[in-house]
Amino acid sequence: MKKSYISRRGFMASTAGLAASGLVLGAPSIARAAAPIRIGVGSDPVFAGYFIAQHEGFFEEEGVAVNLQPYSGGGEAMNALVAGQVDLASASESTTMVRMDRAEIRPLAVVYDSGLYVKLVLRPGLEDPKDIKTFGIVPGSISEYCTGLTIAHFDLDATSLKMVPSGPPELPALLIRGDIDAFFAWEPWPATALGQGAKVALTSRDVGYTDTIWANASQAILDSNPEGLQAMLRAVKRGSDIMQNDPERGAEGVKAVTRIPIETTLKVSKDMFLTVRDFTDKDFESFDGIAQFLVDNKVTETPVPYRDYMQRGFYKG
Repeated sequence: MKKSYISRRGFMASTAGLAASGLVLGAPSIARAAAPIRIGVGSDPVFAGYFIAQHEGFFEEEGVAVNLQPYSGGGEAMNALVAGQVDLASASESTTMVRMDRAEIRPLAVVYDSGLYVKLVLRPGLEDPKDIKTFGIVPGSISEYCTGLTIAHFDLDATSLKMVPSGPPELPALLIRGDIDAFFAWEPWPATALGQGAKVALTSRDVGYTDTIWANASQAILDSNPEGLQAMLRAVKRGSDIMQNDPERGAEGVKAVTRIPIETTLKVSKDMFLTVRDFTDKDFESFDGIAQFLVDNKVTETPVPYRDYMQRGFYKG
């Protein structure tokens, strides 16, 4: 059964009663008294808001205890959320949607958006996307979604194109060997290929897609500790603001937590926008396209009813 944070008036009322009795000092004290919120994120700079918040002590300042667990990517972090190993995980729209039928996943806010971070890369010697014959794709991901948008954008003959499924790390090697002509993927894989003679032809924004990453909570933690989640998001917003306004300081924080080199974070920081914000009508229009893409590619049988689970209005800023 679908639930939302709005239904927790009983919890808030009981908390208010305790506060009136002098047993509760306020939201930060509530958050501290609760068990730590277990957070799963990928191990790359798009999750810098979390890393910086931890390094700078923002979670503690906001009065919330957290255990931050980096995973290899957003997909692995979401698997941990589904398995109950973490309480909140961050991942892209498609990565989240395909798991919504496996657990009570409740997206709380957007923590990243960009139309520049996901890029179309051409092999050495190929100059025009119209000459692509073979695409490397990560099946069921925004890599495949953007490939479809590229085909439509350049009016390519889809029936004559070859799709080579691959994991993200293998795409640059396939490209340089000439096994594929192009791939659409997120950093650091375009930069890896660039260092070997490939070239970036365009970004996802050029074909009409702005990628987002969501902060996704379990229904259980949303029921038991909504104040802690609010505090956690405030801390991540503070970390994100540092990355946007003082990249050097932000990159140092990322390195302290993850060991990602400062220069790596700085290189990709100009292509990403870290924030914490509520969902918008424009977001939903984009997400509808992702939901239909998953059906068209037989990843899901019917469009994921993601709107039923979005906690729009939860994050107050």
